[in-house]
Formats: sequence, C-alpha cells, structure tokens
Amino acid sequence: MGSNYGDVNRMEVKFPKKYQKKINSAYVNPGIVLLLKNFTKEVLFEFEVTIKIHFDPLKVPDNLYKLIKIFNSFSIFTIKNIEETNYIEEQKVKISSSQGENGVEITYETLQKEESIVLYELIKNASPLLGSILTDILLNSSKIANVFMVSKIILEKGYEPETSIDEMIYITMTGITGDFAGGFNRAILFVEDSNDFKVQRAIGPVNEIETQKTYERFETIEKNIEDYLSQYKVGMSYFSNLEEKIKNISIKKESLLSQDLFKYAIELNRSIKIPVSQVDEKIINLLDLKGEVAISPIEIENHKLAFYLCDNRYNGKPITDDQLEILDYYAKESGMMWQNKIFQNILKKDAQVDTLTEIGNRRSYENYISNIKYLKNQEIALVMLDLDNFKDVNDTYGHEEGDKLLKGFAQICVNNLRKEDSIFRYGGDEFVIIFEGAKKDEVYSILERINRKLKQEMNVTFSAGVSYGNSHEINSLFKIADQNLYKVKAEGKNKIFVS
Repeated sequence: MGSNYGDVNRMEVKFPKKYQKKINSAYVNPGIVLLLKNFTKEVLFEFEVTIKIHFDPLKVPDNLYKLIKIFNSFSIFTIKNIEETNYIEEQKVKISSSQGENGVEITYETLQKEESIVLYELIKNASPLLGSILTDILLNSSKIANVFMVSKIILEKGYEPETSIDEMIYITMTGITGDFAGGFNRAILFVEDSNDFKVQRAIGPVNEIETQKTYERFETIEKNIEDYLSQYKVGMSYFSNLEEKIKNISIKKESLLSQDLFKYAIELNRSIKIPVSQVDEKIINLLDLKGEVAISPIEIENHKLAFYLCDNRYNGKPITDDQLEILDYYAKESGMMWQNKIFQNILKKDAQVDTLTEIGNRRSYENYISNIKYLKNQEIALVMLDLDNFKDVNDTYGHEEGDKLLKGFAQICVNNLRKEDSIFRYGGDEFVIIFEGAKKDEVYSILERINRKLKQEMNVTFSAGVSYGNSHEINSLFKIADQNLYKVKAEGKNKIFVS
C-alpha cells in the first residue's frame, strides 16, 4: 500500500516537507548540470515524471534526491505524480515524453549505483532521437573539456614571467591553430602602426603543398602540445613560411575602421565571422582569402589596437561557433598577458641583472629585444662593444682585477647614458647598449665621452660597432652592429664604427 500525491487536474505536485532537507542538500555533478542545460536548448518538448519513494526519507537513495532536484530545476520536467511506499525495492522514477514516445524507467537497483551508471541507463533506454542528442552533447562537452585542458598548459606557459611578448604570441597562435584547440588553418596578427595595421606575426601553411605535407606528418591523432611550444626560439625571424611571404602587408587603418562589422567587433570587444565578400579586394588577393574569416580585436597599450585574422583557407570548412569561442578566449587572454608584460617587463627593463656589473644580463637583453618590437615603432641605435685587450688584463693582473674593470666600465656607462637608454652585459667583456630615439651625432658623442672617461679613470679603451634603424628590426640591427665591431677589431681597436 502507499499514499498517492498525484492529481490529474494539477500541472505539478510538490514533495512533502519531510523530504525537502535531503532534496536541498543533494549534490548534482556540474557535468550533469551542463549536459542538461545544453539538452534543454536542443529539445522543444517536455517530459512528465512519476516518482515512487519510500515513506522514510533516510531509506531513499541519494540518486533519487539528485534526480528530484534536477526535475525541480529544469522547466522541461513536470512532476505529475508522487507515490510513497513501504517497500525499499519499489522505489523508482519514470520519465515520459509529451510526444508519446516510450518512457524511461529508472529502478531502485539502478538508483543505488554511480551517477554515471544512472546516466548510461537513461541514454541506453531513451528513444533514438533523445539518445543521439544526449550523446552528441556529451561528445561536444568532452571536446570543450579537452580544449580547456590544453589551454591551461598554453596559458600557464604564456603567463610565466620569463616568457617574452613574442613567445607569448607564438603560444597563443599555436592554441588558435592547433587541432587540439582552435583548429584554424591560419592565424595572422595585425598590429596598429601609425596609420596602418601591419602584419606582425603569422602561423599556418603558405600553400596547398605545404598543407598536405603538414597533414602527412601526423599519422596518428595523438599530439603533444609541449612539442609544439618547444619549437619557439628566441629571436626567430618568422613563425612560418606564411609569415615570411606576407610580412610586409599592411592595411590602411581608415579603410578597416570604416567597415561596420569590424567596428562592431571593436565596440563589443568580441570575435566575429566576416564573409570574404565584405573584405577589401586588395587584402583578399594579398592574403589569398576564400569563404569567410574570423576577426578578433584586442587592445594592447595606450588604446593601441591589434587583431587576429583567422581562416580555414585550406580545408575549406566553415568557421564553427566553437572555433569562434576558442579564438575569442585566446585573444582576450593574450591581450591581458600582452599588457601585463609591457608594464611589468618592458617598463621595468626586466628584473634580471648581471650579478657582477649590476646591469641587465644576456637573458634580460633577449627578453628586451623580443618585446621592444611590440612596444614602440621608433628609430634606435644599437651598439655592440667590448673592452680592448681585456684578456691581457686577466692574464697579467688576474681575474679579480678583470672583474673590477668590468664593474668600473659598467658604472661609467650608467653614469653617462640617458635614462631612456639600456645597457646589457652580453657575455665576458662584450656589452650591448640601445639608444631609443637618439640622433646619430648624439649617440657618437655619448660613446666618445664614455671612452674618454674610461681611459682617464681605468687606463682602458673600448671598440664599438653601431647600427641605426627601426625598433621593429632590432634582430637585424644586432647583426649589423656585431659586424661593425668585428671590422673595428680587425683595424686596430679603440674606434667607434658606424655603418
């Protein structure tokens, strides 16, 4: 015998108060909550529920309380009947579709098992339509879970203090294009530069042939994200052959900002899809665009804009909502990391110092040059110098005197350089000085003064190679300065060679 709380004239019934405490305290796995939220978006019809429950709240399985909490939380479920029973084994739940399909019954035996078994029974006994919907949602949820598991590795690496802006961008674009995350064929980063947006970095195949070779390298579906991230090298000129091909491409800022969809993306700070037909024909040809592209704007420094342009150029697949969400996620994270590194690493010139001379060390220099190209677009002078006959000092007077000389030289430089200039000990008695926004005659004058004071105070001179150019080309400037230094040393030392 049992008590029946159902009433055919009522839309829904409520449980007696004696069960409420147990219902309220029931813990429902967040994964199941997410599954049901997505399920309610896909299913347009409702379900009626009948429940058989024991009189004694302490003899009711936990899973039954969890199910009741779920039924009370989602509007697609209506509890039509509650029956109490004295027999533990009689407890069960029946869920029936308003479409007249066969209902699913969850027995007491199943209610005693793990949540996963209860879910399995629901999917196994549901109609083919409902079973396929639930399975599809589970697969998509697993995919998103995998994406964010990979994202955790990527973002942890990006946020490490020693990771430069350049490496952070490589990491971000690896996430955007990797099959384990965003899965875009190509990702191109444009950065605002005066009146243009210029290509800064790009990852992806340069043509169909390279695409096919890339696919052939992956004979299995197992891929290690760490292998991808380890391919970054400090000072690498190009992330890909694609970047080398399109490096000099720029888009007029005025032209891009006049497009409604691009303005819409900036105003809402979100990633959007744009049909290629709405992109300037010149850009379509330069970038070989087809179908559609995704645009994701970010703000980096003092309202300076950048944006990622991504597409599926070579597999021809439409850009999915999942891809767009992942791109938006990575773009926003990279924007925050970018600003964080600008203000903490660049403006502070990095906290990495050479213990002997107390100026920037080589690692600090490498981070500096990796970052400066993203901070400013200005003329700089890069000086590569070393002390003349330093080996003789060490051999004649010992390393202690050599160390005093290095410390003294570094201090003379610090005292005579401007506050916006940077000096690094590159290694041994080699030093690098970077002058920001200084004119050629000013640079030469400062170096002459340092050499004169060095001769007066320590009876030593130095030789220097100097190069001038744009901060965005700092890697090339280093090579030129190094070559100029080599020429000076070959010609007799104690000179400043300017190309």
